[in-house]
Amino acid sequence: MNPLDKIRQGLRDVFPVVLAYFPLAVAFGVLASASGMPAHYNFLTSAWIYSGGAQFMLLSLLGDAISPFTIISTLLLVNMRHIMYGTSIGPYVRGWSEPYKWLGAFGLTDEVFAVVSSRLDKNERLSVPYFITVMLAAYGSWLAGTLAGYGLGTLIPSGMAEILGFALPALFIALLFGSERSRADWTAALCGALLATVAALLNAGGIGIVLGGLLGAAVAMKVKPKRQEHS
Repeated sequence: MNPLDKIRQGLRDVFPVVLAYFPLAVAFGVLASASGMPAHYNFLTSAWIYSGGAQFMLLSLLGDAISPFTIISTLLLVNMRHIMYGTSIGPYVRGWSEPYKWLGAFGLTDEVFAVVSSRLDKNERLSVPYFITVMLAAYGSWLAGTLAGYGLGTLIPSGMAEILGFALPALFIALLFGSERSRADWTAALCGALLATVAALLNAGGIGIVLGGLLGAAVAMKVKPKRQEHS
């Protein structure tokens, strides 16, 4: 298949992601505008961080005046799963030049990984035109939605904009229930949520999110071997 065909294939595959990214980015743009974030910071957050869950969480943490250390730690924990995505894709991009590898790593979101991994062939390397097309189309949709959301945010009353805060918990609930989960997955989610809730009740701030993520991962590591031994 020639490069042009790969680009067309990438556009077809990523089209549902483009449609899904735009309204979610609009929600972020509206909330960022309502929170008082300047337009250029709003856009740069999407352009630089480019992570729906992390961006919504950033708005929440900034609004609660959480310490910078907790904010950075929380965002790193939220995005740590991308290391596993890179490990899975790595063998298929060995022939890529370094600039393409760095560009691909930046654009490897959850949805892009899902689209690209469905096209992996154990006997072939991942096509640069295909992957870059998928990545840039999704990225462009996210940036466009952010700009549109910020424009709408200047017209929507702050009270109505706050209703869109449901987008963050809805995003994570969708990720949790969107696919088959093991006992270790559910244990990690429940333990992390429990500790984060307790920390919030004790007014411990965002540190509960960090500790919840660490506890959930640690408990899951203990549960998973037991599950495998009895399977």
